[in-house]
Amino acid sequence: MVSILFFLATLVASAFADGYTCANIMRNPTQNLSEPYYYPETWRENMEPTKYAPNQICNWQINVPEGLYATVIFYKKTDSESGIKCTYPNGEQVYIEDNDQNPYKFTYPRFQIDLQVGDKQGEFSFKVVWSEYPDGRSMYIGLDGVHSIASVPTSYYTTVTAVNQVMLVGFSVPDVPLALLRQSAIYEGGYTNGTYLGNLVNARSGQIYSTSNKLGVYTFGLEKFINQTVFMVLDSRAAGDIVQYTGTNCPTDPNKSCGIFLNSQKNVSAVATISRQPDYLTLPKGFANSITLKIYGETMEESNLFATINSNYQSMFPLRVTNSLKIYHSDTGLLTVPVAKNADAAKWNSVFDGRYIIVRSFDFNRQSYAQDTTETFVTDPNNQMYFKFNVKYLDTNGPTTLDVNVYKNGVAVFTATYTATNPPLPFPNGILGDKMEVNYQTYGNYTQGFQVDILTTKNDSPTTFPTLAPGASTTIGTGATRGTTQRYESTTKSGINKFSLTTLAIVGFVMLV
Repeated sequence: MVSILFFLATLVASAFADGYTCANIMRNPTQNLSEPYYYPETWRENMEPTKYAPNQICNWQINVPEGLYATVIFYKKTDSESGIKCTYPNGEQVYIEDNDQNPYKFTYPRFQIDLQVGDKQGEFSFKVVWSEYPDGRSMYIGLDGVHSIASVPTSYYTTVTAVNQVMLVGFSVPDVPLALLRQSAIYEGGYTNGTYLGNLVNARSGQIYSTSNKLGVYTFGLEKFINQTVFMVLDSRAAGDIVQYTGTNCPTDPNKSCGIFLNSQKNVSAVATISRQPDYLTLPKGFANSITLKIYGETMEESNLFATINSNYQSMFPLRVTNSLKIYHSDTGLLTVPVAKNADAAKWNSVFDGRYIIVRSFDFNRQSYAQDTTETFVTDPNNQMYFKFNVKYLDTNGPTTLDVNVYKNGVAVFTATYTATNPPLPFPNGILGDKMEVNYQTYGNYTQGFQVDILTTKNDSPTTFPTLAPGASTTIGTGATRGTTQRYESTTKSGINKFSLTTLAIVGFVMLV
């Protein structure tokens, strides 16, 4: 009898050492949703993952009824076994990484786990928890065919409606693991029981479209970990000719680099950044002659074109790009544009022979109270340059002023104050000096801002800079504008498109219920 018991114990121990053999399993939620489903059923998360036997194939089909979602954590320790995968409700299959215990979120109607392994043994276990969607408030966003709206993670159920299709653009999250973005779901039709379209990890690879004009987003508590833009939505028409559209957040760690990477080898691509700070761009290491980089503020309309950069790139950097939403558009090739931490790191205020400078208020071409701007540009020590400038656009309201001053050896050699009653005048010649100041002050009034273009050269040749022309248009503010607003717009043709005057468009509507 003792011999038989010893034999059975040895057999069990031997089987355990060889690892488990799995079978194809279909699993429904537990009757009590507070009870997780474990595999193997005797395993718990405080244990090491269970060994599996080599040379086997099996799968688990796990159902997720309407009104529920599933949270799954995989515990995998292998020799980078590639045959262990999971499949989302939309059919997307992803490789399960070793030692990655960031949760996965799966939605209606089901997901699948596949194990197909060779002759090497490994360890693999998992835990599934089904949950009801929590009661929560909803946020409704209405898109026009022009503007984009960005979002950080929230506890709201977000429903987006477009004129055509909704396009969702995903943003990088350099301060946290990308795997955290798995805690999100994007639904067709704006409801959690709609067709699953993907998550924010998928959106990092390329934009996600709704098949109708409505799309929903839920981020499963992601707001506890991330306080940056994670996605942007726009009407598909607003993207113009963009085929590949992504978003970039720069790291908050000042020791980490940041750049705008555009891969347009096969298709037109664009990258968006969103912040209430300018982007300070520095000279790329390589800029092929075939590349045309266009930079837009807020929308892809020609009236919001900030700059066009191609063969003129040597003179255009460093560049200070304003507006909350900056859109970088490239038609061909590969391009990485470094983004500096601040103006000093970019050497934004230093000038050189042939430099072309665009000075704009932050919310240019939008009615805003945040337009005050002060910039100072200096030459290298003991050097002097000709400063040639063109007041491209000036919006004044009430006592708003634009001051332009040029200094040589500490003495002002040119000074001008432009106002509603003293508009900019033609000034075709350069002013020799070592420092130039541009100061736009609104004194608490809202305006659409200003733009001054500057060219710095060693020689004073009028032909190197377009002949300046005075502002030609004057617009009287309506009843919605306090006081009288005067706007002056240069008719000079330069390397940058002239901005048209438009009233502030409605970006969309957001309603909480």
